Order: sequence, then structure tokens, then C-alpha cells
Amino acid sequence: MSEYTNVERPFLDKLRQVGWEVIDHGTGFIPQDPSVSRREHFKETILTKEFRDSLKRINLTDDGRSWLTGKQIDDVLREVTTQPGVGLLEANKTIFELLTKNTTTNVNELTGEQSPLVRLVDFRHPERNSFIAVNQFRIDTPGASRSAIIPDIVLFVNGLPLVVIECKDKDVAEPLSEAFIQITRYSNTRDDDYGVKEGEEKLFHANLFSIITHGTEARFGTITGEFDHYQNWKDIFPEIYRTVQISPNEERQEVLILGMLNKAILLDILKNFTVFMEIKKGELVKIVSRYPQYRAVGKIVGRLRSGKTPFDRSGVVWHTQGSGKSLTMVFLVKKMRDTDDLKDYKIIMVNDRRDLEDQLSDTAALTGESVTIIEHRRDLDKLKTTMSNLNMVMLHKFLAQNGVSAQSLIASGVVPKFEVFKTINASERILLLIDEAHRTQGGDMGDNLFVGFPNAVKIAFTGTPLLTERHKQTTYERFGTPIDTYKMNESVADRATVDILYIGRTSKDQILNKELFRQEFEDMFRDRSEEERQEIQKRYGTMTAYLESKDRIRKIAEDIIEHYTQEVLPNGLKAQVVGTSIVAACRYKYELDEAIKAQIAKEQAKPESERDEELLKQMQFLKVCAVVTMMENNEPGYVSSARRQALEMNAVESFKKDFNYEKPETGVAILCVCDRLLTGFDAPVEQAMYLDKNLREHDLMQAIARVNRTKVMKNGYVKEHGIVIDYFGVASHLKEALAIYTKTDEKELADLSAYFRGLDKEIPVLESRFRRVLQLFQEYGVKQIEQFVNQKMVGEKEEWEIVENCVALGAEVKFRAQFDTYIKAFFDSLDLLFNASMAKDYYVPAKRLGYLLMRMRDRYKDETLDLKWAGAKVRKLIDKYLE
Repeated sequence: MSEYTNVERPFLDKLRQVGWEVIDHGTGFIPQDPSVSRREHFKETILTKEFRDSLKRINLTDDGRSWLTGKQIDDVLREVTTQPGVGLLEANKTIFELLTKNTTTNVNELTGEQSPLVRLVDFRHPERNSFIAVNQFRIDTPGASRSAIIPDIVLFVNGLPLVVIECKDKDVAEPLSEAFIQITRYSNTRDDDYGVKEGEEKLFHANLFSIITHGTEARFGTITGEFDHYQNWKDIFPEIYRTVQISPNEERQEVLILGMLNKAILLDILKNFTVFMEIKKGELVKIVSRYPQYRAVGKIVGRLRSGKTPFDRSGVVWHTQGSGKSLTMVFLVKKMRDTDDLKDYKIIMVNDRRDLEDQLSDTAALTGESVTIIEHRRDLDKLKTTMSNLNMVMLHKFLAQNGVSAQSLIASGVVPKFEVFKTINASERILLLIDEAHRTQGGDMGDNLFVGFPNAVKIAFTGTPLLTERHKQTTYERFGTPIDTYKMNESVADRATVDILYIGRTSKDQILNKELFRQEFEDMFRDRSEEERQEIQKRYGTMTAYLESKDRIRKIAEDIIEHYTQEVLPNGLKAQVVGTSIVAACRYKYELDEAIKAQIAKEQAKPESERDEELLKQMQFLKVCAVVTMMENNEPGYVSSARRQALEMNAVESFKKDFNYEKPETGVAILCVCDRLLTGFDAPVEQAMYLDKNLREHDLMQAIARVNRTKVMKNGYVKEHGIVIDYFGVASHLKEALAIYTKTDEKELADLSAYFRGLDKEIPVLESRFRRVLQLFQEYGVKQIEQFVNQKMVGEKEEWEIVENCVALGAEVKFRAQFDTYIKAFFDSLDLLFNASMAKDYYVPAKRLGYLLMRMRDRYKDETLDLKWAGAKVRKLIDKYLE
């Protein structure tokens, strides 16, 4: 009853407030009369009569007459309800196409039009559609493991079930996880080794998204989403729908309802903010916009409509790295093409990195438009047309080329004359979408871009904070005022990205020690004359020579492998190593290979009882590749060999894949780079970046953001943090970047500082989380819990009584829910610090608390009390104890 009273009924009440018709069966019994939910029988998954009536109502002639015949409606109904021999995802995609792109019939018998379009949804006139919410929506499932499923709430648009909602009381152990499991059971997508049917897939053929909620928090996700892909909707936009007061990071279901389920917004999300995307070969996922993407697009559209001049219509969107800027562009294009007064814009996507061109063009294809890619500078003339098409161009195409080298000009004594870049298209109906705009602020290329399109609207996207007043002023002067901001800490709070832990690893041979530089340099070039040494130092500098030193790289490589194999590899994650140059990156590749061999030999030398066979197997599977560009003619042979090996192994794509012993190429675990893959590279499986390069400001921020992507492993482990291990000392540069904030930006400084946390700051967090677990038992009367977990009880009888008392507490669902939450937080911190010396004090308590968790799970048959979410190091610790 509390679930209905506290969650389900308030959900229905709020739907009524935003205009939905609600059919409320109440609670406490199984519905017996299908006609209450406007059906003839309980096997129906759509409201057939409502569907028929809606088709008549929304398909009208110009003079307002309904023109579909009964037979034509039957044909459309059959097309929607009959999806033979296809899986759920394919069926869902087919229905999505019908909903958003319409279908056809043979003839309009009133007007004589041949093959007229038939709309299933009227996006132009939302009021003509029907919006019905039904709770306790019973569906009979003969032949399944249960005779019926009864989702808590189903939302129908024109009789089609677009949203399925599962409600849970928040005192249930892991309420949102339980709600998600039920959604997967209803959709027959829960993992089952024996293929037993549990639900009714047809209920999800038209599904736009599902919602899981316990009132205080609600999340939404699509049919391809795992639990950790379900997201909150924390804002309400446009402002006219913000009828309740909301606070930052608001998660309650009321905000999601107002932000997503208002009629016009829901139809907008369906039409313009949903895509099917192939994330890797053969793996298709359905993606619905997140709230910052929806809000940013709405604000851009508003500015395009309200600005009086091209500059007034321009502006800057700062959405942090990894939060989906490319998809925001896709949704913007789709929205503009669906907006009558904006659809005529010529849209040009501008990118400044060759290695991102393919990635961005693949994403742009999700708009559904053909993309014209400007391959060569001479092709810029293609942009002269008035055609309202979608184009993509690399910024370097706007570099004026005189074709004469500076040396030849000097030798000939000719005074140079430079080309003046000409206007390509002066129309005001051009929109430039500029990716990573902070890199295009200066220089001829950026200037020429603006000369080429002098009256274009410029929407600049950046994922990197505008660190200084200088950056901000330059950016805003060039591109216009801010449109929307989505900061790092917001993204982490939304689970769209993870935060980053910083580990300073600069050793006793401090690279900033100038005396050491001098000594290293003298040793390296002692056989050269003083004049030669000065010339070498002037040309190459001691810094590069030092950072490329084989001895130094060898020592660091050993440290990298020790850290990687202990902290990152056990959870199945991967890493990048960033060297100062191509030479350094390739030397790291070879030295890491040797360090892996040494680590394998070290493990094999252990007595059999101490040997970690799984770790040994993992290390033997590892491969290291150097992803570098070609040097000049006389590049060293080891560089050529390393680059060739990376190409043969398709290193970049192989690196993105999870480890799979059956696929040797997936063993590419570490990429060594110097410049490539430091911006725009998206590999969620990457957790660690080992930095040995001088990076500053935006370059530094962009590089370390490579490790902030979220990742859920197949075993259930969730990547909680990215890790940056610093061998150069970039922390000083990060501090410099943070220090140059002005006092007016103190909140931004605090937000940014919180995003990067030193590992030492995690030690008190671990202790605090441990204490919270103990406090829970103490609050329930188990006063000796600390002595028990530390194995300091006097006798076995007293220990057994403590165990029984603790397990008995689990009879209360609320206690199990709290214990599960607190122990998860404790285990997350322990996994992070597992190999730190102070963490060993928590090994025994972790084992004993894990024992109590397993005892409760077995006694109360509560599958939510599981350790699948724990890191591999903690799981192994507890599993060994429980054997």
C-alpha cells in the first residue's frame, strides 16, 4: 500500500495536472475487467479503439475532414502490431520510424491523392493526440513463467504504449535496481540461461523509454540500457513548464514528470531527441537526450529566433568533456529541420582535428541527412550554394596556401605577397557549429573561417573550462555570450562522467631539477665540443633529451606496470601512457613490454599457494601499442616497427574493446601516445592515464578528460573514477590554471577543484564510510560490532550470537536497504585504496562484513544483496575468505 500511496498515486496526480487522462485501478487487487483500461481482453498491449479513433482524428484533409477508411485503418493497425520474426530492438526501431516518419496507404478517397502519408502522431498539433495513463496495467502472458505481468503505470499516446513506469517504495533494498529488474522481466530482456519467457515484448515495441522511481528519485532509460545507463532528469525546460520550485541536482519524480512528460515535451523528445546509434560494429543502442542536451538545444533555438543580428544569434555552449556534445549537435540539427522558421539554414560543422573527422561524421549521420564532407580546399566552393544542407569541414581547409616556402623567398630576395582569403558565402542563413571552439580563437584559420562566412551564426561548443578572464573575453568577443553551461561536477553528479583522482608520481629524480638536467645533458653529450653541445641544447633542449632518456623511461615503465596490474587491470580496464615525443612514446612501448615480462616472471616465481593464476593469465594476454604519426625520413627503426605493429593490430579500435581471451586483439591494454588520442578520443574502458609530458591549461584539461567516461563491465562492476598518474609534475600547471580564476569565479574554482581529487583525500573517506557501516549496527543495538569485525571477541559463543543478531536485523527490509547502501560505499573506497599500506587494516573487517551480507542474502533470499558491483580486488578478498 505504501508504494501506491507514496509513489504511484502522486505520479498519477502529477500526470493529471499536466493534462493526461488517468485510469486508476487503485491497488491491492489484480484487475478483472479489461474494459476499464479500454481493451477487449488482457492480452492486448495497445488500446486498439483509442488507436483507431486517433488515426481518424489526426489525419484530416485541408478542410478538416477525416479521410481514412476502416480498411485503411485496419492495414495501419496490422503494420504496427505485426512484427514477425524480429527481435525487440529491431521491432522497436521499426515502430519508431513509423511514429516519426509516418506510413502510407493506397489512396485518399476524398481527394484522390495517391499514396498519401498517414500520421500516427500529430507533432504539429499536440492537442489532437490522446494521452492516457493506466496504472496496474495487467497483461496476460500464457506460456510464460508467470500467467500475467502488471506494470505499475503505462503511458499511451494515441493508444500506443510509449512509456512503462515501475514504482517502488524507497524502503525496499535497492528500490531502483529492483524496479529495473522488473522492467527487464516485463520486456523479456533479463539474462536467462535457458530462454524462459518472463514477460511480453510487444508492450515495448513502441516504447520510447521506461521510468524507474521511488518518488524521491526517478530515472529513465531505453530498451537497450543497463541499470547504470538510466539517468535522472534534473531540470525543467522551457521555463513555462517550471511550475514547481527545484533545487540543484534535483532527482525527485515530480521534476522528471514536468521535464519529460508534458505533452509537447514528450512529443518533441520522440521526434527530435531520440536516435539509434551503432556504438561498435553490430551493437546498436537507443539513445534519448539527457536534460542538458535538451536544454541547450532549446536555448540555441530560442537565440536563433530572438537575435536581431548574426552575432546576437551566436554564442557559446560549455558542456564538459564526455557529456555528449556531438549528440547535442545532432539533436540541434534534427530540431532545426523540424522547425518551420529555421529549417532553411545551411549548417556547417567545423572541426579542427583530423583524427576526429571520421568520428564526428559518423555522429552527424545520425541526423538522418546526407552529410557533405569538404575533402579539399578547392571544394569550399560547394558551400556557396543556398542549399539548406548539412556539411562538415576541417578548419585547416581555411588556411591560406601560398605554395612557396619561407626559405625560397629569403633565398630569392623576393618580398612576399600573401593571399587574402575571400568570402565564400555571405548569407545570414548559415549556421557554423564549431567543435572545441577554444582552439579556433586565434590564427589565420579561425580568422579565415569568419571571413569566408561573414554573416553566419556561430555556435561554439567547448568541453574545456574557459579558465581565465582572458579566455572568456576572447571567446565571448569572438563567438557571443554563453548559451548554456553544464559543468564537470554536474556531469559527475548525473553519472554522465566519473570524477578523476590524481596521483603525483614524480620521483626523487625530479624532472624540474635544473642541476640534474645539466648533469644528464653533460653525460649524454660529453664527447661533443662545447660549440656542438650549445647548438644541440639550443635546438633540442635538455627537457626533451631528459624525457626521452631510456634509463628514466625504463624505471617509470616498471612503476607503471606495477600500478596498472595491481590497480587497473583486475577490474578489466585499460590505460594510456603519454610521452613527450614520438621517440618517447615508442620507447615506452618497448620498455612496458619488458616490464610486463618481468612482472610475469615475478608472479611465476611465487610458491603455487601464493600465485595469482587469474592475474598471471591477464598479464600474459596484455599487449602494448604505440599510436604515433610518421617522423621525417630518418626515423629510427624501432619507431617504424612500433607504428607498423599498431596498424596491423588495429590498435585504436582493439583498445576500445573489453578484454576477451577468445579474441587476441582485445588484449591491447595500453596505448602509448604523444599527441594523438589526447582530444576527442572516446574509450570508456580507459581508466588510467600515465602522464609524462608538459601539458598546460586546455591541453591538460582535455587530455586528462580521456579517463572520465562511464563504464559498466559485463560482470556488473561500475567504473567509479578515472585516474591520472603524473610523472612530469603537471599538478603545478593544474594549480596554475586554477589559481588564475578571479574572485568572481570562486564557485567555479571550487567546482573544478572538487573534480580533481588527490588520492590522499580518499583515506578519510574510507574511514568515514567504514564508521557509517558500524554505526548502522550500533543504532540497532549491536554494540560490539566493531570488536566482531576486527576479530577481537573473547569467545566463539559470543561471536556466534553477534552473527545471529546481525543477520536477524535483516528481517527488516529497511535495514537491508541501508546496509547494502553503506557497505557498497565502503567497498568502493576500499577497492580504490586497496594496495595502499593503510588499507590493509580494513581487509579483515571487509571480509567479516561481506560474510554478514552473504548470510543475510541467503536467509532472506534477497538477490539485491550481491557483490557483483564490488571491484575485483575486494571481491577476490571476500570470496577467498568465504571459500
